[in-house]
Amino acid sequence: MAIGQIPPPTDGLAYITSEYVKLFAEDHDVKVLNISPRVSKRGPAYHLSRTAIVLRASLHLALNAWRGNRACYMPCQSDFGLVYTAYLLAVARLFGYPTYLHHHNFGYINERRPLMVATLRAGGPEVVHIFLCDHMRTRFGQTYWKPERSLVISNAAFVSPQASLTPLSHSGSLRIGLLSNLNREKGLYLFLDLLRAARDEGLNIHGTLAGPVRERDDRRALEAAQKELGGQLQYVGPLYGDEKNRFYESIDVFVFPTIYANEAQPTVLYEALAAGNVVIAYERGCVASQVGSNGIIIPQGEPFVDAALASVRNLGLNRERMAPRASIACQMTDMHIAERTKAREALSALPSIS
Repeated sequence: MAIGQIPPPTDGLAYITSEYVKLFAEDHDVKVLNISPRVSKRGPAYHLSRTAIVLRASLHLALNAWRGNRACYMPCQSDFGLVYTAYLLAVARLFGYPTYLHHHNFGYINERRPLMVATLRAGGPEVVHIFLCDHMRTRFGQTYWKPERSLVISNAAFVSPQASLTPLSHSGSLRIGLLSNLNREKGLYLFLDLLRAARDEGLNIHGTLAGPVRERDDRRALEAAQKELGGQLQYVGPLYGDEKNRFYESIDVFVFPTIYANEAQPTVLYEALAAGNVVIAYERGCVASQVGSNGIIIPQGEPFVDAALASVRNLGLNRERMAPRASIACQMTDMHIAERTKAREALSALPSIS
């Protein structure tokens, strides 16, 4: 049984969740229980809806407890959602389910939270914790305590290599880009400030932004920057499928100045690496281990624009020294195969998830 709140289709976690379900289904009968509330706006109606759905999921656990060789898998919620996770873990423990809790969030790792302590106690020591990287597992152990049973499975297992690669341009503008939910936390304003600083210094840099802009203030900031920067900035809107792949192929450097507190292991970085992009990113969650030697990691304590400007200046002047797209993409392919194999071996050993 796989239990989880399924995010909107534009959320990277939705893709990872669906890929995990597919991987489970290769060796197991899988029943997916979506505990997303029917009401989107937070408030009493939201929590009443979600409580009813979670209670139905726990009833399903109880009614299927008699089945032999079964297990329960669920992504770990965050913030107040930990109440629902703790309850479901307690029910699964009561009925003797082997249980697997998947962590996709650094918010409760960066800061010790009483609700997570209660969640860990509700699940007990037999829960298998799945982390995204070794750093995440280590930090979790430092914030709470080291789980008795744990696995590390990277999201690289679920980001496929790209079929074609556009050669890196050695002339004209250095092309930088950001694809994300475009808001302050995901680095929209820092990306715009980087373009302004590059313009003021006379650097030949072109920026492309992709992704949804949901807040009015963010849209106004983007529109003002488009007027100010002219042809130096392009906004192409939300992209999916082949259009998203073409976005990565159209840029040389993927810039990811995230300050999102819950940032863990964003799939967009693996997608950028699969397309052969050099990455410049703020250090957050598992980002440093994701990028490795294929980019520049800027510590959160340092001003992003100053450090990133120095990096793009150097890349623009020494473009011939940049790693070839094919080399970066090849490393990502090797990582994908290795992590996919590891995930397949780990998950194939689970009891039937039904």
